[in-house]
Amino acid sequence: MIRSFLAFAVFLTVLPISAQQEPENPIIQANVPLVLAPVTVTDRKGAFIDGLTVDDFRLTDDGKPQKIRMDTSDMVVSPVSLVVLIQSNAISAPALARIERVGGLIKPLVIGARGQAAVMEFDDELRLRTDFTTDSGAIGAAFLGIRSRSIRTARLLDAVLEGVKMLDTRSPNNRRVMLILSESRDRGSKANLKTAIEMAQRAGVVIYTATYSVSASAFASSPANSPSMPPSRDPADKQVDAPRQGARGAAENSPASNVDLLGGTMELGRLGKTNVTTALARATGGRQLSFVTLPMLETVISRAGEEIHSQYLLSFVPEASKPEAGKKDGPHEIRVAIPSRPDAVIRVRPQYWPQK
Repeated sequence: MIRSFLAFAVFLTVLPISAQQEPENPIIQANVPLVLAPVTVTDRKGAFIDGLTVDDFRLTDDGKPQKIRMDTSDMVVSPVSLVVLIQSNAISAPALARIERVGGLIKPLVIGARGQAAVMEFDDELRLRTDFTTDSGAIGAAFLGIRSRSIRTARLLDAVLEGVKMLDTRSPNNRRVMLILSESRDRGSKANLKTAIEMAQRAGVVIYTATYSVSASAFASSPANSPSMPPSRDPADKQVDAPRQGARGAAENSPASNVDLLGGTMELGRLGKTNVTTALARATGGRQLSFVTLPMLETVISRAGEEIHSQYLLSFVPEASKPEAGKKDGPHEIRVAIPSRPDAVIRVRPQYWPQK
């Protein structure tokens, strides 16, 4: 079940990235800013609950009940604009061997016939693999041949900010979604988590994450899918690069050799850091999923796509946008309930930022 939605315009400073002209779509006009609240409703076993109407929902903005609208399936479907972020540092090589095989699933399962996707890889740099395109072949090709420039560094939060700015160039009538294929924690970004969350919320971006463990991916791989790490250009990696040069021979044929045991202490230290992907997913109404094997990754992408196209898409006019109401500068809390289905599991983004 696919439901269309009314989108709201937000404005951010956009980095100078060239953008392919997107397909023309009918723009829904509105005299006041609307807040979009995509809602996922499942039972306790995870099955989607279908057939609800607008009268089933109760939505509050900072505790105040709102008059809501729910777009129905007989209206024009708003296309999906998607940015895929792929971690590409060398320790991710086993996971990349799986990721490069799922590019062909993005169009049929996630963005649909009218959707568009861009693909970016990140390690100690951010590199655009393909700008927004509707071409399934181009999207699939962007997943192939990814080569790392660093062993450990992976600027996840910096990549998220860049992806948000790219999505903000898309039509406000498009649905803005980000899919992150990476570890769950950041490795060396200049940006901080708070800024990344705020910018994603202001742009109306919903973030889905498919995460993996470096060590689990390596042990689940054959030696052919765990290539030796290249020399790093990252100064932070130099301290472990030299000892690795002589680590050839029988041990190199083991997947465990690619986990970089000499850097084990550093990896253990990272376990106490913030789980970035969980925070991003929760703050934007998305979801964090994980994978180890290729079939698991295929299932994750299928599940994310099914959810994207099965949400109830509520919208409302915030009180702060009305002339008689005072404005609140900070974020507003959104809560959704379904009194007729107390057993339902409801997921919605927890807050939005009023349009300035």
